[in-house]
Amino acid sequence: MSIEQLARDAGLIAPRRYQVDWDHAEAAVGTGLPADYKEYVYWFGPGGFDDYLIVCVPGVENSNTELAARLAEEHRGARARAQLTGAGPRVPLFPEPGGWLPWGFTTGGDGLYWVRSEGAPDRWTVAGRPSRGSDLAFFDGGFTAFLHTVVWDTVEMPFIAETDSEVPIAFEPRSGKWLGGVGTRLEAYGRFEEAPGVGS
Repeated sequence: MSIEQLARDAGLIAPRRYQVDWDHAEAAVGTGLPADYKEYVYWFGPGGFDDYLIVCVPGVENSNTELAARLAEEHRGARARAQLTGAGPRVPLFPEPGGWLPWGFTTGGDGLYWVRSEGAPDRWTVAGRPSRGSDLAFFDGGFTAFLHTVVWDTVEMPFIAETDSEVPIAFEPRSGKWLGGVGTRLEAYGRFEEAPGVGS
């Protein structure tokens, strides 16, 4: 399964051409990132699936959906829980050895992560943390393969409900702009590339 095929299955007939300074993005997160994720960001840009599963991308204004900001927010949440309950984080977070790196979430508050392992980022697998309960879920595959199961409504994570929408599930594009309210406004460094023949 390629990102291009995933995009076509999800209703994109051409890449949205979202450009990111990957040196900046990887420095902000603190690690290299999988190649298929970088290709996904170019094709899809900000947005999600079925108004339910949101994929974080680097360089957007909205801190809720910006990749490095999401990791920072998970650390803040873990520290707050530790102060209130004395318990450690529910999952080990990067940069701890073997720490998980968040890349997405559901509107129900479930988290999606790369399980970092020895070797190249392209070998990382995917896991999920439900917003309620303690049962973690693991997917035996990478980022693109996981999103393929989302688009075709075959994902096997108990806390991700079957869709009421038509399958394949369409991608719902967003601008990545901060709309006020929840989160904070970041200095954006990602941008949509102008289509050929557009602009000066």
